[in-house]
Amino acid sequence: MKIYYKTHSFPTVKVTVTNETDDNNDYYNCFMNYWETKYKERKHFHFLFNFESLSKPNLGLLIDFIKRQKKLKEESIQYLDYSVVVVNNIFIKSILNSIWKISPPLNTVYLVSQLYIANQLINHLNNIFLNEDYISSFLLCNNITKIL
Repeated sequence: MKIYYKTHSFPTVKVTVTNETDDNNDYYNCFMNYWETKYKERKHFHFLFNFESLSKPNLGLLIDFIKRQKKLKEESIQYLDYSVVVVNNIFIKSILNSIWKISPPLNTVYLVSQLYIANQLINHLNNIFLNEDYISSFLLCNNITKIL
């Protein structure tokens, strides 16, 4: 499982997770270090995770991931504002739900089935002129699950 991330649209951080082999978990560690660094820098951001190319996750990383999440959760300010997760694989979705039962997400997570809807959602969430009712309607119309 290899994790790529792009920061050119910061505060949106685009993350793609694939089935490619990550020798020594270097890509995973680089990504997690980036995430933790944003907290040290006190910079607000949000993630767009794309799991469309993942069907074989590295389950050996779960314990490390959960430990790191719990440590970030202890921070008085959560700099991760929200995450939009593109996932259309039932297996991956069930793993994510299991992780969140053990360690709730750091902030709101939106589960979306298609990348173009995820991009629309991010545009709406970042638009200060749209109210909560509009966002709620968008979530309902596009069958988006909101996890708090």
